[in-house]
Amino acid sequence: MPSESKLSIVGIGPGDPGCMTLRARRAIEDADFVVGYRTYLDLVPSLLKDKKVFPGRMGGEVERARLAVELLEEGSVALISSGDPNVYGMASIAIEVALSSVDPSRVEVVPGVTAFSAAACRAGVVFRESLAVVSLSDLLTPWEEIRRRIMVAASMGMPLALYNPRSSRRDWQLGEALEMLEDAGRGGDTVVVARNVSRDGESIWRSTVDEVHRHAGEIDMLTLMIIGGIHGAVSGRGISIAGVGPGSVDNLTHEVVERVSSATLVLGAEMHLECIKEIIGGDVFTGTGSREERQVQRFERAVCELQSGGSPVITVGGDPSIFSAAGRYIDLEGPLRMLPGVSAFSAASARAGAPISNDFVLLSRSYTPERLSYITDAGFTVFLYNASGDVIRSISDWLPGSRPCAVARDVTRREEFLQVCSASELWDLRLDGSRYTLIISGPGSRIRDGMIVATRGYERKYCVR
Repeated sequence: MPSESKLSIVGIGPGDPGCMTLRARRAIEDADFVVGYRTYLDLVPSLLKDKKVFPGRMGGEVERARLAVELLEEGSVALISSGDPNVYGMASIAIEVALSSVDPSRVEVVPGVTAFSAAACRAGVVFRESLAVVSLSDLLTPWEEIRRRIMVAASMGMPLALYNPRSSRRDWQLGEALEMLEDAGRGGDTVVVARNVSRDGESIWRSTVDEVHRHAGEIDMLTLMIIGGIHGAVSGRGISIAGVGPGSVDNLTHEVVERVSSATLVLGAEMHLECIKEIIGGDVFTGTGSREERQVQRFERAVCELQSGGSPVITVGGDPSIFSAAGRYIDLEGPLRMLPGVSAFSAASARAGAPISNDFVLLSRSYTPERLSYITDAGFTVFLYNASGDVIRSISDWLPGSRPCAVARDVTRREEFLQVCSASELWDLRLDGSRYTLIISGPGSRIRDGMIVATRGYERKYCVR
C-alpha cells in the first residue's frame, strides 16, 4: 500500500457544480481512482477525465467502501458522496471499513453543502434556534425509532427536514409522519417541498402540513421537505448573502468564490472577511457599534450599493440558513439571495470522523438537561452551537459516561480546537469562553484511533466486517 496514498471521502454538494467546494474539487483532481454511486458520478463528469472510475449501484455502500480501501494499494482514492458525506452519506461506513487496515492519518472527510441547507437557501428559509433532520427510510433504521424522533421534534416545536419521504415501496411513512405533526398542532406549519435541488428539473414550492398530507402521493424519493423555520423573500437580483463556511477559503463553494471576487462591495464581520481576503476584489465594509447595529448598517449599505447599480455581497459564517445573521437580514425585508456554504456542524463532523449515526438535531442555544436528555434518548446525534465551557462541563453530569463526544471551535482556522473524548472526560477539558460546538454522538458510535465512528445500521442488511 503506497504510504502516501490517501482516502478522501468527498462531499460534492447537492448537484450544481457551483455548490461544490474548492477542496472537494481538488480532492477529486488529486485522486488516482474515483469510486461512487453512478448517479453522483454523473454530476461531476468534467472531473473524471483521465481517472480510473468505478461506478456503483444503489444499495452497494459497503461494496464501494471496501473497493475504495482496496484501491489504496495502488494510489489515492476519492470516494464520492452527494451533499455532505456525514449526512446519510458514505463517511460512517467508509471510516468503519478503512480503520481495519488503514492508518487514520490517511483518511479524510471532505465536507460539502447538504441538501437541506441548499433547499433552505433556495427557498429563503432560516433556522434560528433548532432543526431536526430525519430520514423516513426504514431500510437501515427501524420505523419505531424514526417515529419516536419525529414525535420528539414535533412536540418540541422544532423545524424539521425530512429526507427520503416516499418511494414506490414506502408509500405510507410520510402520511404517518404528517399525522404526527398534525396531532402536535402543527398542521398549519409552512412546508417547503424541494425536488432535485440544484439539479436539472429543480422545483421548489410552498404549502402547509395539512395540504401536503392531502397530496402526499405526489412526493417521491427525489424530494426533500422542510417543515417550519423562518421564511423570507428571495430574488435572483437581490443582495447576495454568502455562506463562507467554517473559515478556510478551501471550504468555499465555487459560486461564493465567483460572487465575492466579482462583487463591488463585500460586507461582513471582520473574522469572516479576514478568512477570505485573498479573493475579495472590491471594497469592504464591517460597520461599527454593537453586533445588531453593525448588521443593520451592513444591510443598509448593501441596499444603497444595489440601488446604485453595484453588486453587494454580505458574508455570514457557515451556511446562511443555519443560525446565521441571515435571519436578521430577512427581518429587515430586503431583496435577498442566499448562497449556501459548508456549515459548522458539517466541518466539525468531518474533523471528528463520522459522528452522525443517522438522524440529528442542531441547537443554537443552551437547552436544559431535561430537554437535551429527551432529544438524545430518542437516538439523535446532537450539535450544540455556541456552547460555553461551563455548559459543556455541566452536560457531562448526566450523559452516559461512555458516550462519544467532540468539542470544536474555529475549525479550519489557525486557532482550531478539536477534542474527541467520552462524555465522562468533558469535565476535564480546559475550555475558556464560548463559541464551541459540542457534538453528542448517537447510539452505536464509538471512539476508534482518535475518531468517532458511528454505525448507521448497515449491519441490518450487510455483514460489515
